[in-house]
This record gives sequence, structure tokens and C-alpha cells, in this order.
Amino acid sequence: MGKISVFGDSILKGVQVEGAGGRYVVNDSLGFSSIASQAGLSVQNFSKFGCTITKAWAYIQKMFSRIDADIVFMDFGGNDCDFDWAAVARSPLNVHRPKTDYYDFVSTYNTVVDYIKEKRRLPIVATLVPVQPDMYIDHICRTNGVDRKSIMRWMQNDPERLASLQKSYSDAVKGISCNREVPLLDIRSAFEDYSRPESLLCSDGIHPNLKGQRVIRDCFQAFISDYLTF
Repeated sequence: MGKISVFGDSILKGVQVEGAGGRYVVNDSLGFSSIASQAGLSVQNFSKFGCTITKAWAYIQKMFSRIDADIVFMDFGGNDCDFDWAAVARSPLNVHRPKTDYYDFVSTYNTVVDYIKEKRRLPIVATLVPVQPDMYIDHICRTNGVDRKSIMRWMQNDPERLASLQKSYSDAVKGISCNREVPLLDIRSAFEDYSRPESLLCSDGIHPNLKGQRVIRDCFQAFISDYLTF
């Protein structure tokens, strides 16, 4: 039986937001294991809450000797393009950088893909679930106790700036797929094609709810069926 190793953040771990307090819980209905088993594959999911591509790169190098998978499926960028929102709220007139700078994100992701290919594994990369910025800003302010006016001031009163930044990281993944000639799982397009993408997300505007997880599951199932031959 072939094997798939999954590396990602909380989205691929199946994390959702529960209740008005914004508590994070694992409620995984992605169904990767059942889909893979139908194709004669098994799945190891190494996804971690809050993981960035730089953290993943260190982790993959450290434990790669224990990975006997043929396929390494990755989804990163959501945490990389996020910010220290408490710092932003304290100093909305200052320049604040994402957790992983865009060019560091691209460079490190390319390095990870090349490393996996050198180890004779097949890397597969995924685009990002699109953020709903107003929902996310409300969540940030509600759960972290930061001032919304300060956050909006830093964004020049345009929450779509956040959405545009996140899209740039997702587009970078497309570029990596093209330049490194590795398969792409375009989760983002599936969400954007939905009539009301916000209905696929939890109240925080970033984590897929059960309906959103089904969209990811359908993408994964279609990919397994269409791309891989057994």
C-alpha cells in the first residue's frame, strides 16, 4: 500500500471554531484517510496548529527519516501571511511585517519542494482557503481584546488589503507548482466558485466549517481520482 504524508496547519488538521468565545476544536470531516484507502493508499497527517513554512521546513528535515510516504501533500501560507495583531493594535502607525515575509515564504517553500523531490518523493502543494477579512478582523478583536479602530487604522480602513495579501501568498503557491513542475491542489478556486464562500467558514473567517471541509474533501477526492493512477 502506498502512503501519503500530509503537512499543513490547523486547516488540514481539521480545526474549527466553536461557540461565541472562539474556542478552537478539532472536528475533522476532511476524510483524507477514507478517500486514500479507496485508492490503495494510507495517510499520515503531520499538520500542526499555527505552522508556517519555516517551522515546517525545520520539522521535515528533522523527521524525514521516519517518513516512508510516496507522496507529500502540503498546504502552507495562511499563518505565514498573518500578523502579530496585538503589536499592530498598539502601534497602528508603524510598519508591521507578516510572520513570514513574502520572499522568505517563496524561497523556503521552493527549498522544501526541492528537498522532497531530491528524496524521490512526489510533493503536492495546495492553494489557500480565501480569508473573509471582516469576519477575521472581528474574530481578532473579539478573542484578543484588541481595538478594532486601531486595526482598521493600520489597514487604512480597507480590510480587503488583508484579503489581497493572503491571495498573493496563495498565488505564490501556484507559481511554485508551475516553476517546480509539481502538482497543485487548487482548494482556493473551489471556495471562490461557491455562491457564498463565507458560508463555508467558521465565525473566524479563516477555518472551514463542516461544509467547507466537505469542499476540501471533494477537491482531494477529485485529485486522487483524476491525477493519480494505481
